[in-house]
Amino acid sequence: MKDIKDMTNAEFLTHLTEGYSKYGALVQMVVMDCLQKGLDQYIEHKDEILADYKANCEAGKFSFVNMEAWVSCCEETKQRIEDKYS
Repeated sequence: MKDIKDMTNAEFLTHLTEGYSKYGALVQMVVMDCLQKGLDQYIEHKDEILADYKANCEAGKFSFVNMEAWVSCCEETKQRIEDKYS
């Protein structure tokens, strides 16, 4: 098995959901539940996140990540999950 420190993000996500867990496939449900809850938090607070991002940009404080794109990615991912499981 490849050392997890050397795995790409995609390889690591696969390792989390398909690699050995003493709880079997339950780990997949845990990962999906955490993903959905995290996405919900970002989407629920998107107005605050984007206002802070805009204020920081105007103050010359630039984030490593474009938060407009981040929030949009969260919404897109949430929609993809809903399309699959609704």
